[in-house]
Amino acid sequence: MRSYLSIALAAFLTSMIGSAQQSSSGQQTSQHSGEGLACFENLATPEFPSAALQAHVDGTVWTTTHVNSQGMVERVDSQVVSAWADGPKMLTPPVEKAIRAAKIKSECAGKEVPVVFRYELHGEATQTPKVTSRTEGNIIYIESQPALTTSLSKR
Repeated sequence: MRSYLSIALAAFLTSMIGSAQQSSSGQQTSQHSGEGLACFENLATPEFPSAALQAHVDGTVWTTTHVNSQGMVERVDSQVVSAWADGPKMLTPPVEKAIRAAKIKSECAGKEVPVVFRYELHGEATQTPKVTSRTEGNIIYIESQPALTTSLSKR
């Protein structure tokens, strides 16, 4: 199942690169900020929804935040790549909530700001997983790790 997700992600990236090349060769209609996460002053990590954890649903939410001339979030466009049919409805709301609650830096007013949120599940599904986050470039990883057991194995 993970290989299908990788193939879908590769296809999506290829289409994004192709459309970016087309827009750069033609007339550009909007200002696209390459800064991504740097445009946010206080973007909180979105929650990993408990329903998604229980259903073992993961995926990637690609967002473009349209910032108006006053530096406020005007609109958030999102596209989800997930091997699970419920991925978009489970993963998009916490991402959009975090974006709308964040403050945008003034230098990003009037721009489109791309950020990627990657929900990853590691190990077996557990009742109380440990959720961590990290960033790399313009990608925020929200990762679920199996809960650590407190008892040691007997030798």
